[in-house]
Parts: sequence; structure tokens; C-alpha cells
Amino acid sequence: MYAFPKVKRLRGELKRSEVRNQVKYQLTTREFVQQRGRTTYRIALEHILGMVECSDAEYVRHAKPLFGVQPDPYGKPYKIVTQIMHLVTEVGVIEQHGVSFYTRLSPAFAAHMESLLTESG
Repeated sequence: MYAFPKVKRLRGELKRSEVRNQVKYQLTTREFVQQRGRTTYRIALEHILGMVECSDAEYVRHAKPLFGVQPDPYGKPYKIVTQIMHLVTEVGVIEQHGVSFYTRLSPAFAAHMESLLTESG
């Protein structure tokens, strides 16, 4: 079992959690959290401008430089456009603005996230 760093203070009520290919995905009523290795990506649902399924080619073009030679092959590729994303590493927290975040989500996870985005929007 792969050990992920503990996420301090999840915001909102945890609705879904998945671990696939050494990547942990968490969805609460207020945020989306993805952990890969020692890096945590946190996006508040209120900051998400849009989420759309994208092509494998687009996903690989953007994810390969970040995740190495073999990006996560599981799930469907999605592009999440957000006003603010927090990147949490061992050395600190970096706040990024105007981010297009590429990830792969299971169909059930994506549907749940779209449902929460619709409710909060």
C-alpha cells in the first residue's frame, strides 16, 4: 500500500475517496484534492470555472511533463479550469492562479464531482 501524506483539515464533508495507480483522489462538499507522491493539489469547488472531458492526446501533452514518461492510464482524461489552486509540497504551499489542471477521473468520481459543481454553481 502506498503511503500518502496526511491532508490536514479537509474542507467540507468527504463524499468520495479513490486510490488508483499510486494517486489518491478525494472529493468533499467544498473541494477536490489529488495526491501524487509527496505533492497535493487542492482546488476549492467554488474556484472551478469549468470541467470538461478532454482527449487522450491533450491530457498526455500536458500531464507528461509533470508526471514523467507514463501518465496515469486509468479513468477518463479531464481538464479542470480553476481560478485558484493550492499546490502543497514538503517545502510549503504555492497558490497558483488561472490554472488548467489535467487529471484522470473514474466515471463515478467525475459524475459525483459534476453533481457537486452543479449544486454549488
